[in-house]
Amino acid sequence: MLSKDYNAESPQGDHDRPNAARAGVAKGKVRWYQLASLILLAATLAEFLTGSTPLPLIVIYPPGFVFNVGLYGGGALLIREATIRWRKRWGAVLLLGGAYAVGEEGFAAKTMINPNSPIIGNQAYSHWMGVNWVPLASLTVFHSAFSIAVPLLLIELLFPETKGRRLLGSVGLAITMVLYGLTVFVLTAWLGDPYVLTLGVAVFLVAYASAFILAAYKVPRSFLRAKGDRPDRREFDFFLLGLGFMVSFFIISAGLTPIGGLAHNLLPWPVTDALFFPLTGLTAWYLVRHAGRSGNDLVKIAFVLGVMVIFVPMDLILELGGDAGVLIFTATIIGLLFLLRQRAKRAYKSSPVRFPVIPT
Repeated sequence: MLSKDYNAESPQGDHDRPNAARAGVAKGKVRWYQLASLILLAATLAEFLTGSTPLPLIVIYPPGFVFNVGLYGGGALLIREATIRWRKRWGAVLLLGGAYAVGEEGFAAKTMINPNSPIIGNQAYSHWMGVNWVPLASLTVFHSAFSIAVPLLLIELLFPETKGRRLLGSVGLAITMVLYGLTVFVLTAWLGDPYVLTLGVAVFLVAYASAFILAAYKVPRSFLRAKGDRPDRREFDFFLLGLGFMVSFFIISAGLTPIGGLAHNLLPWPVTDALFFPLTGLTAWYLVRHAGRSGNDLVKIAFVLGVMVIFVPMDLILELGGDAGVLIFTATIIGLLFLLRQRAKRAYKSSPVRFPVIPT
């Protein structure tokens, strides 16, 4: 995910950014296909795979899914537009994903602040000064990487012809911003968790989200850019990296998952929170060190496959518990990744410049 530029290179290259032409809007039907695909994928991926929104609920309560579209779809679309307009890469995507997490989990769902959250349960373990500190960290990481970066990566792989091209004009961008802001406001004030947000906590959350946005705007394009030209590790290594990242994430996320109880019972919450730094840092280091800047679609797909695998047993339990169709959805996403892998292998074989396909 940290390989080739998220947006297209200008003819001048990285060294002449001030004179680079502003990225244009994608043209033709593919623009609308990508727009619809991004919104729907972002709105369904995290919510369906984790069971946060059971699939039958779409039929029982359709407005709930509409809010998911406004929240996840609007957030992912705005982040894609911002990074392209700012001429940034995946480092900025991840930082803006951290700000997105605050809008959803800090304000709309209030899982970052409610010590008795109806969504994630009792959070007395890390509740201090009005904040649930472990959910604050874990949900920032989860939404940044999984709810935002993964859908954007999948859409980039599906529609490579629009890479680096904007999907929204000025009017479309303004409408999306209004709809996203309205979604967060309505959920925060009326339809989300009724837990009362204090002024001090609200100021903290705004400052926390603003820090991510400012960092995304200020970081150089070289931030989290892969060092090598091509991947220098096997696909299977990246699969294990993705799997290890998600397993470790769920173990550290005390109180959010059953296996998170290990950290909950053994460690004080500041230590648990601190563990997210080596987890994310080492994962990012490996990707930067070994993923390569180009010819790396196969290792990107392998990493995401590793991330997805942990949801298979989780969704089996959800399916048996009444979340009908979640296994079909999981199989569809994994099947899509395998189809993308086959397409990438064919593209590498037919390319005039042969990219090395490192054996699995």
